[in-house]
Amino acid sequence: MGCLLKKPYVVLSLSLFSSIAISSGAVISGKAPAPAAEASRDAAILPPIDETKTLAVGELGERIVATVRNLEAIGFSGAVLAAKDGKVVAAVAVGSADIKKKTSNTPATLFEIASTTKQFTGAAVMRLVQEGKLKLDHPIHLYIKNVPEDCTMISVRQLLQHTSGVSAKNSAGRGPDIGVVLPYFFAGGPKHKPGTHFEYWNQGYAILSEIIAVASGSSYTDYCKAQLFGPAGMTATCFTGDAAPNLPGVTVATGRSSYGAPRSALAHPYGNEYGFQYRGMGGVVSNVWDLWRWDRALRETKGGSILEAAAQAELFEPGLENYALGWYVTKDGRGKTVQAHSGSVRGFVADFRRLPDDDGCVIVLCNQFGAGAKQIADRVQNVLLGNDAGLPELPSPLSEELAAELAGRYTDQKGNRLIVKRDGRAVKATVEWQGGGYPNTNAWLGIIGDGGLVLVESASNTPMSIERDESGAVASLAIFEAKYRRKK
Repeated sequence: MGCLLKKPYVVLSLSLFSSIAISSGAVISGKAPAPAAEASRDAAILPPIDETKTLAVGELGERIVATVRNLEAIGFSGAVLAAKDGKVVAAVAVGSADIKKKTSNTPATLFEIASTTKQFTGAAVMRLVQEGKLKLDHPIHLYIKNVPEDCTMISVRQLLQHTSGVSAKNSAGRGPDIGVVLPYFFAGGPKHKPGTHFEYWNQGYAILSEIIAVASGSSYTDYCKAQLFGPAGMTATCFTGDAAPNLPGVTVATGRSSYGAPRSALAHPYGNEYGFQYRGMGGVVSNVWDLWRWDRALRETKGGSILEAAAQAELFEPGLENYALGWYVTKDGRGKTVQAHSGSVRGFVADFRRLPDDDGCVIVLCNQFGAGAKQIADRVQNVLLGNDAGLPELPSPLSEELAAELAGRYTDQKGNRLIVKRDGRAVKATVEWQGGGYPNTNAWLGIIGDGGLVLVESASNTPMSIERDESGAVASLAIFEAKYRRKK
């Protein structure tokens, strides 16, 4: 795969985003956004970097770019950024940003990041703690009204760490009025003593968004933009319901899913407003470059940074089930720290993992639901850290000829339907299950080794076999014991 940046470019154009220095060899440095005077001085001397283009630094960057482009052939549509030792080594996008496939994804394309939003809610709380406007272990009724008596002992920290004791089944309630939704959210009170039991509860983060608004005196979205996105230099980042940012080259992805109609990253996934059915738990819209800026901002702990050292340490201190304040914090096979959060919502999937001991990160944003963002991030992380020697072989795309031969509709003896059709570079295989109310299985077709056909679903490859009739035409496809015969 050819690198699009062959010469030592240095600074990102200020007209597109805030500056980030690039060292010789086109490596993006790990500095936090430069002060305006310094940025202007650098920009006057150094040529610009176009964030809409693929970046591959050295052999490692080339391998990551090649890996991502191979993943396109088995259904991945989105953008990936990988960094190590404080430098971006690869930024690449594949697939289309729109349904008609007229606009390609780029590393500057905006995607909704769903529950990956929780890290911003956690950081907003810690910013307010740092400002003396909140205390983590204060009960939430000190900040919001109408908390039921049996929930008054729940603390801010317990909402952040999913240890409030309230059941995850308490997911009803929507709209912009906190007083209307609280009875739904807290119905029945805690099922466990707060602080003793982990249960991932989205609505706890909706309540936190209101606590942030009350403590800050501004709306949740305004506070995040002014105190998090702005200082981090995230000029393209916004929320669902916002207008598209007026920045050169920044496009907005449309997400595709079998669970509903396609939607723009800026469209609300639940209803026609950013109400408490989604606020605080999801809804941030960003791109891989802005999330890299966020990673850099979180690494800074000096004066003028978003979070000082003590607040940042609290943000990443894991509680039950390794959940900190909007992040899962674990150790990898080397014993090194991984700070991560994923997210999925209709049309979009995201996986963002920080590797603080390596001063790096891996960011995967998808606009094809079911693309397996975690599995993609796992593979990219392994390549980035040099642990990819024993990884399973990635399937290759089908040839144009074989794709044309296999396209069509098939049925097995139970009436289940298999539909094979082209989707850009990939060949999509959908199984429509009959009876039982099972959701469709959406997978992809690829080639392993010297020509073995496989059905690819997330990280698993299932062998398939082709049967042809006397004329050589494809008559049926077999998956395990099931044989799908082509419909005439």
